[in-house]
Amino acid sequence: MRFRDVFASALGNLTRHKARTALTTVGVIVGILTIVTMVSLGIGVQQEMGDAFNSVGLETVRLYPVEAEADAFNPLGQPERTKILTPELVDQLAARDDVLEVTPFLRLPGGIRMTLSLDGREVQAAPYGPMPVDVLDPFEAPPRTLAGVGEPPASGGGIVITSALLEDLDVAEDEYAALIGRDVELVLHAPRGESQAFQLQIVGVEEQRWRASVAIASPDRLEMLQWWYNDPDYMAHRGYDEVAIRALSLNDAVQIVDWLSSLGFDVQSVKTMLDIANRGMIILQTMLGSVGALALLVASIGIANTMIMSVYERTKEIGILKAVGAAPGQIRALFVIEASLIGLLGGVVGTILGWLLGKGLNWLALRVLEWQEVTMEGTFFVVSWWLVAAALAFGTLVGLLAGLYPAARAARLAPLDALRYE
Repeated sequence: MRFRDVFASALGNLTRHKARTALTTVGVIVGILTIVTMVSLGIGVQQEMGDAFNSVGLETVRLYPVEAEADAFNPLGQPERTKILTPELVDQLAARDDVLEVTPFLRLPGGIRMTLSLDGREVQAAPYGPMPVDVLDPFEAPPRTLAGVGEPPASGGGIVITSALLEDLDVAEDEYAALIGRDVELVLHAPRGESQAFQLQIVGVEEQRWRASVAIASPDRLEMLQWWYNDPDYMAHRGYDEVAIRALSLNDAVQIVDWLSSLGFDVQSVKTMLDIANRGMIILQTMLGSVGALALLVASIGIANTMIMSVYERTKEIGILKAVGAAPGQIRALFVIEASLIGLLGGVVGTILGWLLGKGLNWLALRVLEWQEVTMEGTFFVVSWWLVAAALAFGTLVGLLAGLYPAARAARLAPLDALRYE
C-alpha cells in the first residue's frame, strides 16, 4: 500500500467509530484548551508589562543613595546615608553627552499628616508624585486630567489635586475648571504638635477615585522637608531620594550604570527590571502550562487504551491486510496515523476553544472590575502564532506517542493467528 492509501484507511477507521473517536478526542481537547488558556494568560500579562516598561524607556536608569543599617533603638528615625545624591551630582549627570534627561525626586515621610484647606473647609490629603520613573500597572487605565494640567510646574508653587479629594470637599465635577488658579493651603502637622501652612496654587485636577491626594513638585517638597526635620541644610545632609537618568541609548545606559556602580551608588536600570520580570513570567507560564500537560498525560492514556481496543477488534482485519501483502511497517503506520489524527483533531479544537475561552474570560474580568468600579483595561489573554503551532504540534505528538505501543502490537501479529482470531 502507498502512504496515501494508508492515510485514507486510517481516516476511514476514525470516521467509522465516530462516538468513540469523539470521546477519545475530548481528553486531548481539554488538555490543549487548558494549555492554551493558561499560557495565553502569561503571554498577555508579559506583553502588557513589556509595554509598560517600554513606555518608560528601557534606556532609563534609576539611582538611589546608599544608606547605613537602621538603628534598632530608633526604628522611626531615618538611617544615615553614606552616599548622597547631591544637586552637584545631578548637574554632573546632566552635563554628560550620553544623557538626555535627569530628574531628581524627593519623598515626603510615610507617616506625615497633611491637610488641605479650601474656602474654610479642611480635609485629609496624601502626597503623591510626580515620580521620576513611574512604571504603571499594565492593566490600569492611566489617570485622566479633568481640568488644567496633569503635573505641577517643576519650579514649584503649584499642585495637582485628585477628584477623590474634591469629592471630600463636596466640589462637583462641573466646578473643577473654576478651581484652576485658586490658592489653597497645605498644612503639615508634626507629631510634636506643631503645624505649618504652605500656600500653593491649583494648576490641575486629575481623576483618581480611591485616594484623596495631591501632587507636589520637588521645590515645595524640599521646603516641607526642611520644616519637618527642622534642617535648613537638608540637601547637604540627606540629598535626593532618587534620580532618574534617561540615556541616549541602551548601550549608554549600561555604561552609566557601570560608572555609577563604580562610585558606590545603588543603581537599577529599567532593562534589568524588565529582564527579571520576564524571567518570572517564563516560570509562571511553565507552571500554568504544566496543568494542561497533566491533562494531556491522562488523554494519552485514553488514546492508548482506545488504540489497543481497536487492535483487538480489528485483529482479523489486520490478518487480511498482511495476507494480501501489507508489510508490518504499513500496519504500524496505519495505527500511528490514526492516533496522531486524534491528537491533531484534539489540538485544533482545543486551540479554538482555548482562544474563545480566553476572549470570554478577558471580557468577563473587565466587566467584573467595571462593576466593582475599578478602572482597568488591557488584554489578559493573548494567543500568539507560536502558541497555536506549539499546541497543534504537542497534541499531534501526544497522539503519536500514545499510538506507538498499540501500533507495534498490531505489526507483530502473525497473519495465520490473526485470521483464526474470533
